[in-house]
Amino acid sequence: MKLIQKDKPLSKIVVTSAYPELTALVREMARKLKIDLTVVEAVLEDALEEVRKLNEQNQVEVIVSRGATAELLRSQFTLPIVSIAPNEFDILQALARAKEFSSTIGYISYPSPTDVEFLLQVQSILEVGIKHYTYRNMMELTAQMEHAYHDGCEVVVGGGHRGVRLAKAYGMEGFLIYSSHSSVAGALARAGEMVALRSQKREEDERQRRASQAKGLVAHYSFRDLVGPALQETILTAERFSKVDATVLIWGESGTGKELFAQSIHNNSTRCHGPFVALNCASLPESLLESELFGYEEGAFTGAKKGGKIGLFELANGGTIFFDEIGKMSLNLQAGLLRVLQTKEVRRVGGGRIISIDARVIAASNQNLQAEVEKGTFRDDLFYRLNVLNLYLLPVRSRREDIPFLIDNIMGRLEKKLGFRSTISPQFRKLLLAYNWPGNVRELENILERYTVLVGEGDQTLYCELIISFPELQPFEAEVLDDLATIGTQFDEKTTIQEEFIESISIRPGTLAEMERQLIRELLKNYNGNKTRVAATLGISRTTLWKRLNLLQIEQTIKK
Repeated sequence: MKLIQKDKPLSKIVVTSAYPELTALVREMARKLKIDLTVVEAVLEDALEEVRKLNEQNQVEVIVSRGATAELLRSQFTLPIVSIAPNEFDILQALARAKEFSSTIGYISYPSPTDVEFLLQVQSILEVGIKHYTYRNMMELTAQMEHAYHDGCEVVVGGGHRGVRLAKAYGMEGFLIYSSHSSVAGALARAGEMVALRSQKREEDERQRRASQAKGLVAHYSFRDLVGPALQETILTAERFSKVDATVLIWGESGTGKELFAQSIHNNSTRCHGPFVALNCASLPESLLESELFGYEEGAFTGAKKGGKIGLFELANGGTIFFDEIGKMSLNLQAGLLRVLQTKEVRRVGGGRIISIDARVIAASNQNLQAEVEKGTFRDDLFYRLNVLNLYLLPVRSRREDIPFLIDNIMGRLEKKLGFRSTISPQFRKLLLAYNWPGNVRELENILERYTVLVGEGDQTLYCELIISFPELQPFEAEVLDDLATIGTQFDEKTTIQEEFIESISIRPGTLAEMERQLIRELLKNYNGNKTRVAATLGISRTTLWKRLNLLQIEQTIKK
């Protein structure tokens, strides 16, 4: 086995050669055609190993091979493979040479549906009997050579240099099947064309990517940005969806990451270099939404821009268009969207020209569209057109095991955004884990950013005074803070509670509940909303105070 390589292969064409004469012919044709390439003089598993090494080094774009080696490589790589297989005349010549040595001939080759008819014709032409043996790998090649020997063959044709050596090892003569000049030249020319086309496609993708970036039509998120063990099955499903071009309907509560999934599907698809166009269907009135979607011609309506305007479907050509909150789209526009999905064509408002579009559609809704269909607020035919691939995103409260991973991921992103990282106190982390997150991941991001800004840089503890900035979490605060042995564990010397003397508090006579409500309100005002100090003054626990606040319906953020 030999690896014969040019100094600087530019085209990344790799040719596997079965014998030295073919190697020489390939190099001669490559010089004439001005093609740079790498030659691997090996067959079957040996060739596979060498090509795999080159591919790992990003040195392969097109493979040129023949026979069983070509088929083995085809089963292992998605790269284009050009056959350099000898033609029928080349095989006939090899069998004719073998006949001069002996009339007991064995022909060994990769299985082909045309072999039987071809060999019948050859036997008629050469007036000789030929026994046919097929193989797909080295093990089968060795076994079939042994069969040929036991069948009484004196000469074997095929199997490359390894076949010739095996034949001689069994005491038979071996003949190579040589690929003709025309076969080699044709295969190398096709490989060169493929490399040129792939290079042209890369350049076009790059131009499209730059154009999309210039317009801001870029998907920024990928599946790497999705974290949490409970989310892994959903991610695997979305990755499968990204490999095809069918329409996807994503549904789930607000803040569960529907657009993040849509961007990830786009970035993992063959359309990743194309534009990603997102539209929130609830953000625009029907009159504007139609012109945004389909564009308009000059003079289409009062206020129309000179020269008209390109629509979002046209902008998304070659990429993906994402409809968020599609359930908010009016029935009239739903009909227009359905026509586009059916015909892959748009017509600008005020125009007569039909424009073909090639854009994948991903839609999202925080509503159950099936229920909206039953209520008559969403078209059933559009729903069935959209609901080809269906992805449901669980709310955060249904995947609580993901919350620690989400916290770490979000804090990492905040560090890049703000330039510093805060350490979350154990007490605040308990609050985060206990909360039900009606706003899902978006709410978690907002609270963590608020916390980071308030606490600042370094390893700091969340002081009780900061809890007032998180009214969402306050129903859970008492349980968490009651775990502390003493209030002193929460504060350093600079923030130790200083008891204040209260001379008098005015309470109007009334029912016991009314007077209790007045007392607690006045104490909250006096202590600037600090419930720990209120509870200490009343001689009750914070938990008891929380229960009284809720029972008496007292505002919990009262300040002086």
